[in-house]
This record gives sequence, structure tokens and C-alpha cells, in this order.
Amino acid sequence: MQEIIAVTSFSNMDDKWFEQSLQLLPADKQQKISRYMRKPDQLRALIGEVTVRLYAMSRTGRSHDQLHFGTNTYGKPFLQDAPTFAYNVSHSGDWVVCAIDETEVGIDVEHIQPIDLAIAERFFSKEEVFDLLALPENERQDYFFDLWTLKESYIKAVGKGLSIPLNSFSFKRADGQFTFHSDTDPIPWYVKQYQLDSQYKSAVCAGHNRLAVEPIKRDASELCEEFIRKVTLCKL
Repeated sequence: MQEIIAVTSFSNMDDKWFEQSLQLLPADKQQKISRYMRKPDQLRALIGEVTVRLYAMSRTGRSHDQLHFGTNTYGKPFLQDAPTFAYNVSHSGDWVVCAIDETEVGIDVEHIQPIDLAIAERFFSKEEVFDLLALPENERQDYFFDLWTLKESYIKAVGKGLSIPLNSFSFKRADGQFTFHSDTDPIPWYVKQYQLDSQYKSAVCAGHNRLAVEPIKRDASELCEEFIRKVTLCKL
């Protein structure tokens, strides 16, 4: 079963939850998070780690010490020796989102803000650019972020990074739904969008159509408190 976890309110999180959660992570993860210069970036990185580990424990029945992660040749992380646990994390501004599935999955979240639409001509397919510019001007920014989150979610699901050119595949909207088109990828990828709030777009991509109906919204402090409690219980 696919789950989408969307975490917010971490900018107001008590420092004690941050510090206690951080200390429970492996040393390399602690160092990576601490290297971020800005506290908001540290918070987003921490929440991403905590979310994955909390739900990995729940879905696999493993203790925190039994969770071992690796990366593929393109740098996409995975839980070792867990072929039916796949995940992907994205964060932007006020949100951290995590998609969990039994097969490869990708997710993206973006803060909607003014954008130079010339970016579309550099990275989108010709069909996508045509559809974008055919819209009334006041609808283009919104559609740009529709396409951007969908394309990022696909790239992340495939797990080959930017070795896949963004203009080598397309998403097209019809009757309010987006469909995937590619001349080189025969897999029928499926996507779904989620409006976390009026300022953000999010999309998930998977190789099946059993996509989560709605995200599970979590408060960052409550999430960290649950993580700390669960890890501590495992050590008793």
C-alpha cells in the first residue's frame, strides 16, 4: 500500500526534539545534517531522515539499529535487504514529503513562486512547451509547477538522476488528469498530484495506479517525539 507523509510546522519545533532526534541518527547522518549552514535546511534534512526511519520500522518490523541504507549507482537511497520497501523524499519551504511504496516511487514538492518561463523551453518537451504557452498568461505559472513536479517525480521514481533529459518525456493534461508519454521508456508510469496548501504543488509517480488518495499530514514535533519514543523502546 502506498503512503504519502507530508510533514509541516517544523520551523516552530522545539530544539529539544531536534537535538534528541539528531543524536539517534548514525554519525554520518548527523554530520551531513550539521553541515548545512542554515537551521531551516537542517530541520528539513532531519525530518526527511526521521520520517523514512519511523515508517521503515513500522512497515518492516525492524528495530532502528537493523535499518541499513545504501544508494544505487545514481545516488538514489534504498533500504538494504527490503525489496518491498521503496521510498523517496522531497522538501521545499514549509513542507517535507515522503512517499513509501512496495515498488519504486518518486515524489516532489515545490513552492509556487514567480518563475521565468524561459526555463520551460530549456527543460520541457516541445509538446509541454506548446501546451504551456497555449494557456492564458495568468494560468501559466500554475501549469509550469504542475509539469515541473510531475517531471521531477518521474525522474526520482526511475532513480537514474539527470542522466534522463527532462525533455525526453512528456506529461499531458486531459480532463484534469495527467498522462505520461515517452518514446524510450515502455513502463506505464502513473502520477497523482496533491495540493498541500495554496502555495505548494506536489506530485507522486509510480509504476502502478494504486496511488495514495490523500497525504497523511503530520506535525514535525509529534513525528520526532514518536521517533524518539520508538527508537528508545527498541533499545530497552
